[in-house]
Amino acid sequence: MIDEKKYLSEERDFSQEILALIETHPLDKELETMLDEYHPYDLSQALVKLEAGVQATLLTHLELDFSAEIVEHLDLEDAITILRVLPKEHAVKIIDRMETDDAVDLLQYLDVGDEDYDLVSLLSPRKRAEINKLLVYEEDEIGSAMSASFIKINENMNVKEAMKKVVSIAGDTDYIPIIYVIKSNKLVGYLKLKTLIIARAEEKIKDIMETRIIYAHPNDDKEESAHLMQEYGESSLPIVDDNMHLVGIVTHDDLLDIVASERSEDYARLAGLIDGDIDLERDSVKDAVKQRLPWLTLLLVLSMGTSLILSLFEGSMTYSAGAIILASRLAVYLPLILGMAGNTGTQSLAVMIRHLSTSRGEFTGKKIIKYLAREVGTGVVQGFLIGVMIFLIIVATNWIASGVLFDNRTLVTAFVTGGSVMIALLVSTLLGALVPFMLDKFKIDPAVASGPFITTVADIITLSLYYSISLAILLPLYA
Repeated sequence: MIDEKKYLSEERDFSQEILALIETHPLDKELETMLDEYHPYDLSQALVKLEAGVQATLLTHLELDFSAEIVEHLDLEDAITILRVLPKEHAVKIIDRMETDDAVDLLQYLDVGDEDYDLVSLLSPRKRAEINKLLVYEEDEIGSAMSASFIKINENMNVKEAMKKVVSIAGDTDYIPIIYVIKSNKLVGYLKLKTLIIARAEEKIKDIMETRIIYAHPNDDKEESAHLMQEYGESSLPIVDDNMHLVGIVTHDDLLDIVASERSEDYARLAGLIDGDIDLERDSVKDAVKQRLPWLTLLLVLSMGTSLILSLFEGSMTYSAGAIILASRLAVYLPLILGMAGNTGTQSLAVMIRHLSTSRGEFTGKKIIKYLAREVGTGVVQGFLIGVMIFLIIVATNWIASGVLFDNRTLVTAFVTGGSVMIALLVSTLLGALVPFMLDKFKIDPAVASGPFITTVADIITLSLYYSISLAILLPLYA
């Protein structure tokens, strides 16, 4: 039965179904009832496919709460585009019904890209006050993502009194699975709604509540707070001030948004873009250059090390006809060696960043040594296997080119090249693990140790090893 439901869900095109309903039932009284059968995300995906006039007509026809829920599931850029086709007064009403943290994200986007489109001043005093509380926090602080829509009760209440309060305000509250308990306006515990429902009416809340509270402060880092939620498996995280006053909560859907944003940012930084937010509407050529040029300049300076190393070996590679022949043979395999070393370093880098991001606070002591030992072992095994393959490739290509399967010079060249690759892969693997780890120790985001940085440093080390070993062993054979 489960497999059948999954199959039917995968086969249905919800967007097309929604679009067909809108086309066949324009402004029909039953349209909202029919659309209510679909998830707001599917409705948002269908909404962006409509013409601007139809979007405006639909959103003004639907109930405000329903419209707000759909807009919350839109990308910020699409949400702004659609809200701009609405009468400003109606757009304000929709934002007024949105969850506060989603409204803040929307208005922060507007603040950057649409300075002429002022909506904040038109919001209701209540919503404006809620939004202003969140706007005081930086984007990377957990306070900017918290919600004020939760239930709190006093520890001295009995279950009957608490249930009465919960029922009276649940309809206007976005998050009710966890109920927070306060004493003298300070957070002292929490309990699940299920616990409250099954408890006896005369029991005191302080006798049935959980007191082991996991919490964060508004100025705490957003990513670290999200990891805290993941580690403890909590569906919500209370946010308290220095006096343990409950100022907001972060829920599981906020957690998903934070983690997704973090991964997007890390991927962008791995590509050397520094800033994870890429927006074609807001980011000009000037902005892109300002973000990337310093990074590229650093890589250019590091890359000059490669040229310096080649110049140091230039005399040894050109002093005789044999040395020139050796230099040309070494150059044939140079791109292969550098490419393999860079790829290995980037793989190790990605794995280490993943470990640091998912095991923050646990990745210390013996675990660090164990992980680095594993990376060394990985580098040795990979290096050996790739080295053997390169040895066979060099022997085979020489046989094809000259018709001679084995000769002393080719065998030694193949052995030295394969050995150099083995050492280079070991060093690159270790480098890819150590660099982000050291940056993390210095409180620098390890994602800035991007693929291009690791590749450049690996090139310098690999080039030095390759030519040092090759010239020391092979040069006498070509003299």
